[in-house]
Amino acid sequence: MIRTGLLLAAIIILIGGCGGMSPSVFIHDEYNFQYLERVAVVPFDNLSSDQGAGARASRIFISELLSERAFDVVEPGEVTKALEKYATVRTSQLTKEQIINIGKELKVQGIILGNVTEVSTFRSGASTTNTVTMVVSMVETETGMTVWSATNTSGKKGFFSSLFGTGDKSESEAMRDCVKGTLKTLIK
Repeated sequence: MIRTGLLLAAIIILIGGCGGMSPSVFIHDEYNFQYLERVAVVPFDNLSSDQGAGARASRIFISELLSERAFDVVEPGEVTKALEKYATVRTSQLTKEQIINIGKELKVQGIILGNVTEVSTFRSGASTTNTVTMVVSMVETETGMTVWSATNTSGKKGFFSSLFGTGDKSESEAMRDCVKGTLKTLIK
């Protein structure tokens, strides 16, 4: 009886220690991703209180996307130049027509849009946890239809990391982990 109780308690602790959520993902069932050769990454919007988080996330996303060698990626300066024609407050407010026109101008099959929705730091004793949440989507440029979208959070600590004060990651590392986890839902 005591062994069963201890075993049950150990299982609950281990399950609770796994922490974190898996990304929420949408993939359009009818879209053929094999036709996707060239993409543009629009600067990510920052919806968090951390000034500059959107720009940092965009740079990390482009770097990680390039390292995957899955698509040709338009240089950020070319994307900025194309976006200057459309004076929007947030790049996520681009209309379907604007996305189609930008796609033609940049000669891309997909445009990646993103938001950094959370960048937070939690301190407990000597332990620090940095959490980053992003929402990223890809719109194909022929019809302006969203073909992929993912919401991902990284930086949460598991039970043992919190208990023993290990596994502290910088904000940059948490953001990079979030980007990598998000990209894994697109590039397998």
